[in-house]
Amino acid sequence: MYDLIVAGAGPAGSTAARTAAMEGLDTLILEKETFPRYKPCGGALSDRAARLLDFSLPASLCERSIDGARVHYRERVLERHKGYRLTTLLTRSNFDHFLLQKAEEAGAKQETCKVLDFRDAGENVCVQTDRGSFQSRFLVVSSGCQDALKQKIQGAESKASMGICMVTEVEEDDELIQERLNSSLDIHFGVADNGYGWIFPHKGYYSVGIGGLASRLCHPRTVMKEFLKQNGFPDGQRLHGHTIPQGGNRRIIAKGRVLLAGDAAGYVDAFTGEGIYYAIRSGQIAARVIADVPAPQAAKAYQSCCDKDFGEELWYALIFSKIMHSYPDMFLRILACQEDVLDRYIEIAAAKRSYRDFVRWLVPRLPLNLLRAL
Repeated sequence: MYDLIVAGAGPAGSTAARTAAMEGLDTLILEKETFPRYKPCGGALSDRAARLLDFSLPASLCERSIDGARVHYRERVLERHKGYRLTTLLTRSNFDHFLLQKAEEAGAKQETCKVLDFRDAGENVCVQTDRGSFQSRFLVVSSGCQDALKQKIQGAESKASMGICMVTEVEEDDELIQERLNSSLDIHFGVADNGYGWIFPHKGYYSVGIGGLASRLCHPRTVMKEFLKQNGFPDGQRLHGHTIPQGGNRRIIAKGRVLLAGDAAGYVDAFTGEGIYYAIRSGQIAARVIADVPAPQAAKAYQSCCDKDFGEELWYALIFSKIMHSYPDMFLRILACQEDVLDRYIEIAAAKRSYRDFVRWLVPRLPLNLLRAL
C-alpha cells in the first residue's frame, strides 16, 4: 500500500512524485516508456517555469538561451529582444529524464509498466497495469490528454476545446543555426488556419512545428509539409502529431482519491500551447494537497488551489486566443506590426507580466490598433 501512485512520468508526474517523496509519502511512479524517451515538443522552458524548480538545471540540458522573438505575418516581420532571458531551449527527452531522476533521488520508486485502469474503492485506489495491480491511498493521473485514464474523471473531451500540433526535428550545423536565428524564437502567424508555426533553434537541430485548433486544422500533415517547404527545409522529415487541450475551459480535475495533473487536467496555455509551467505547478499542488489535506476534502481542495494559483491566468489566455480566432486577420496584423503589443506579450514568458495584465492593457487599445493595422 503506497501513499501515492503517479501514472505518467512527464513533468507533472515526476514533479508530483518528487514533491510527495520530500513530504515523506511512500510514492510509486508507473510509466509505460523507458526513459529517456522521445517527446514531440518545441522544448521551450520559460523562465517562470524554471523558477518553480528547487534545483538548478545542468548546463548540458540547456541548449540555447532566448531573449527575443521574430514574428511573421504574411509579408510583415517584426523582431523584438528584451535584454534578459525569456526562455531556455532544451530537448524534452533529456529534460523529462532529468526530472524523473530527481524524483527518484528524493525517494520515489519507479516501475516501467502501462496503467490500464483504476478503481477508487473509497479507502484506497486499486491501479491495474500490464504487470499486475498496485494499491495506494491516492492516484495522480499525469499521463497526458490522449490517455483514456483521464476520461474516467472528466468524461470525453470536446473537439472544440482541443488543439493539434505537428512537430519534427531538422538537423543543422550550430553555426548556421546561430546565423539564422541567434537568440530568437521564430514565430509564423497565419499558418494552420489561424494557428501558428514555429522554428526553434536547438543544439544541432531546429524544432519545427505547427499548431492550431483541432476543429479547424483538418489536414495538419499537408500544412506542415508546406510550412517546411516555405522555410527552406528538405523533404522527407519524420512528422509527429499530437493533440493538446485548451486551458481555461472548465473541467473536472479531481474526484475522490484521484487527481489529474498537467495535460491530463487540461492545464495548457490556449494561445501558445505551452504546458510545462502548468504541469510542474499542478504536480506540486497535487502532492502538497495529498500530504496536508484529509482525504474527503482532497479533491475539492486541489481544484480550489489550482483555480486560485493559475486558473485566472489560463482563462485570460483563452480569452486572448478567442479574440485572435474571432478576428484573425486584423488581430495578427496588430501582434506582428505593433512593437508595444509584441513587446508586452513576450514579457509573459519571463513572468514580467501576466495574461490578465496584458489583456486588460490591450482591449481598450484594440479599436485604434485595428485602424492602424488596416
